[in-house]
Amino acid sequence: MADDDDSFEIDALGNRVLIGLTAEETEEFVRLDAIISERGPLINITTDEWYHPRESRWLELYEKHETARRPFLKSSKTRH
Repeated sequence: MADDDDSFEIDALGNRVLIGLTAEETEEFVRLDAIISERGPLINITTDEWYHPRESRWLELYEKHETARRPFLKSSKTRH
């Protein structure tokens, strides 16, 4: 997901950031995404609760990004 060009925009300072996130949040998200992708999330199968704060933070950043991205994607679709 982090390499999807439709997920990025250029911020006011010229940084390539995930839509809805700051440059710092984008850097943090990409770092957490790599860690989780490499090792897999630490989830309690019986309760669906995240074991580690990094998974919770990743989800928080992902939801912030997706919330900001939805209207952007809707406005960029062409109608036939």
